[in-house]
Amino acid sequence: MLEMELKFRVDDFKDVELHLESIGVNPGNPVEEKNIVLDLMGGPLRKMDTLFRLRNCEGGTLVTVKKPLPATALKVRHEEEAVLDCSLEHALKLFALLGYGVVYRYEKTRRECRIGKALICLDELWFGRFVEIEAESEEDVMKAVDELGFNPEDGIRFSYAALEKHAEDTVR
Repeated sequence: MLEMELKFRVDDFKDVELHLESIGVNPGNPVEEKNIVLDLMGGPLRKMDTLFRLRNCEGGTLVTVKKPLPATALKVRHEEEAVLDCSLEHALKLFALLGYGVVYRYEKTRRECRIGKALICLDELWFGRFVEIEAESEEDVMKAVDELGFNPEDGIRFSYAALEKHAEDTVR
């Protein structure tokens, strides 16, 4: 699957929530996500800009692999996902047997909804609040960006790991 996305930093979700409500969209209940990024010794996946992530989900553990593609104005990645019928901890043990170790962990509270074909995620992390807009086409992302009143030039193409590192560097 092709994943195209833009993130927008917001001070709070109030205006976004009001707008979503005005167009009949409910961002749903908050879900606490635990994310674990894995790599092999020496970081070959990181060197190839490839993400291998485990995330808790309803029904088990969501395994995600993302590989970069030539970018447009958006962050563009090829993404494949599968759900393992086991806990996050058990999945971590399985991949550790293959030599994978934890290189990054992060938690976020996420609420999701859809505008057209775009997934809208209201994500809260310790270093900020973000509206992430994701779809399989640039056109669908941009339609949602426009509907929400964001300026595409303000869109963030960085991962949460990169944003967190920047936040940590700023705090120091």
